Amino acid sequence: MKKHGCLFILAVFATFLLNSTAFAADVEPWFVEEIENNEAILEPGNTTYCNKDFMVENMGDDTAEVHVILGNGANYAYDMLEPKSTKGYTLTSDYPLAGGWEGTKGIFIEDARIVNGTSGDSMIKVHCK
Repeated sequence: MKKHGCLFILAVFATFLLNSTAFAADVEPWFVEEIENNEAILEPGNTTYCNKDFMVENMGDDTAEVHVILGNGANYAYDMLEPKSTKGYTLTSDYPLAGGWEGTKGIFIEDARIVNGTSGDSMIKVHCK
């Protein structure tokens, strides 16, 4: 009888584990803002994609942290953007402070993911040019 009870408990546990794993696979890790009229406004923690050169603008009164992930993530940039300031990016991996693989320098990249990594309340406007 103990053996059947343990098997029943394991079966129930396995069912919950599989259901929660399947559900978690459908959930985006960040909230993705859609680009409308070549612009998106990102709250802290939100992200968007741009397939053209783009500019980010800190709309807040505090410094904002901007994460730019180029293409497949081989090159990326982390920038601190002063209040009310802007910064432009191109879809090449030539950004001087970018991390990643040296062998990918100069390569055109199809898109970038822009993340507002700010822990405060600074909003970032992304302008896809």
